[in-house]
Amino acid sequence: MPKRTVSIYDIAKLAGVSAATVSNVLNDKGGFSKATKERILAIAHEQGYVANFAAKSLRESSTKTIALLTPDVSNDFFSNLVLAVEGRLRTAGYASYICNTASDPERESHYVRDLVAKQVDGIVYIGGATRSPIDVTFDLPVIHIDHTGSLGTKREAHVSNDFTSLTNDMTETLVSHGCRNIALVSVSATVYQSEDRSLYAGYSQCLARHGISFDEDLMLEGPHKQASIDEAAELVGGLLDTGRPFDGVVALGDRVALGVVNTLKRRGVNVGHDVRVIGMDDSIYSRISTPAISTVNRHTDEMAAHGVNALLSLIAGEELAEYHIIVPHEVVERATTLGIGG
Repeated sequence: MPKRTVSIYDIAKLAGVSAATVSNVLNDKGGFSKATKERILAIAHEQGYVANFAAKSLRESSTKTIALLTPDVSNDFFSNLVLAVEGRLRTAGYASYICNTASDPERESHYVRDLVAKQVDGIVYIGGATRSPIDVTFDLPVIHIDHTGSLGTKREAHVSNDFTSLTNDMTETLVSHGCRNIALVSVSATVYQSEDRSLYAGYSQCLARHGISFDEDLMLEGPHKQASIDEAAELVGGLLDTGRPFDGVVALGDRVALGVVNTLKRRGVNVGHDVRVIGMDDSIYSRISTPAISTVNRHTDEMAAHGVNALLSLIAGEELAEYHIIVPHEVVERATTLGIGG
């Protein structure tokens, strides 16, 4: 026969106090002595008391749960953000549902419907983009971290880098080392048309500022139908096959940069001298490569902190000082632009 669930009334009877006192102790709401608290907690532990969080949530109109949606949990940058956000939410007393959408709008919509039905207290999008409307109506705080798009709710905030400035600085780094024929390599099918992320704008504006002609032959874009490393390798390999000269590569992602570097090395190109390469995200891929890859540190911990703080403020019904928070970035130069080691 299953053991009966212990209630606060059982604990109150054993402790010789009221149920209200037990409730205050278990919820740390004050109004009791230290001795009473210790006696009640000891009895609760001995009796195997487990709080009925479902009932508590109904009373408080909160489930203390947050939905985290990301397009690719295997992506090092996204996963670091997910871990940082989840850790901060846990410290704040919230549990997280972590969902991998695989950049599939239908799958994303299904997750949102399901999580709204579970009465999550908020939603955090981490990475990628929502291009299609979510076919469910809700009024929850929504935070977008390195994520583009809007769900049209009344309580939304965005946390990101300044992408125009970021790719400008990547391109400027190569120009400062004498590069004049700079390829832009991406495995995102929409990056060049994406005005909201402005990745293309920073690159093209930097070229124009230095009087470098824009060349469509150096715009390499894959559909992202295979691993980023493999797709980037095919793109730069194809460019080498054309014989079109280039001396620099702005790679939109460290896995993209690693694919570029590996292919250049296999083809006998001296990376860091003949062709300089810079990636983005300051991930493990940039550090384990030989030669080590120059990159951009986008400060994921700061992104996570801003995102969680904004979410908690919105949950509390507070107005934010900023609804579009820009986190600074930092170029980290290594061998692929400095031409050392390797």
